[in-house]
Amino acid sequence: MAIPMLNERKVNTAFAIVAIVLSVVAGLAGIVGTAHMLEGIVEGFFSDYEFGYGQMFGGMVAAIFAGIFGILAAVFTLIVLNQWSSALTDNIQNTKTLLTYLKQKGDSEKQTNLVVLEGHLSGLQLYTWAYWVYLIFYVLALFTGVASFVFSILAIIFLAVYLQSVFTVSKRLEEIKNIMYPLLGVETPMLTYIKSRNIGVFILLVIVTLGIYWWYLLIKLSSEINQYIDADQRLRQVINV
Repeated sequence: MAIPMLNERKVNTAFAIVAIVLSVVAGLAGIVGTAHMLEGIVEGFFSDYEFGYGQMFGGMVAAIFAGIFGILAAVFTLIVLNQWSSALTDNIQNTKTLLTYLKQKGDSEKQTNLVVLEGHLSGLQLYTWAYWVYLIFYVLALFTGVASFVFSILAIIFLAVYLQSVFTVSKRLEEIKNIMYPLLGVETPMLTYIKSRNIGVFILLVIVTLGIYWWYLLIKLSSEINQYIDADQRLRQVINV
């Protein structure tokens, strides 16, 4: 009998790509806008005021577009971050459902092993609350003027807490599956899709690469989680019949 499972929602990697493209466009528009405004100020001060005003107006328009693209990039980024935890949470719940079903059918030794695995799964904690706190501070930073610096720092702190929980849970979940399937008699190669990551190293790489590593992570971790879920679903189907 098939075991009822949640419909696992995978991460939309296209959203990650869109977020990166919009971020690049926003950055370029911001540079162009700033350059035009500075040029307009210089031209207006030293020579032709009308030409200077035209340059400044063009710069302001470019800056407005930069802001719009930046907001859109942030929205798509936030969606991807939320999808990471949704995908992992669904997978954890489906695994618990599977183990509960198998405990009813297995012998005492297998039941003991499955109880141990359930304990490992219960110890996995995704700090989704940190994501929502990060989102609140991020929005406050956009609209609070002088206090935006403080809210930005707080947003970064809670984002780091959330990311570390995603790094830890995603890798640990894969490790648990590499123990679980052999115990259940399923012959399979080791699941090695998700890379081990540390928030300290992540922050360092983001700083060294001037933010480029953050864009890389959006796509890479999204792809790793999806690959893991695809492989896990195929293996789980061998049991869920």
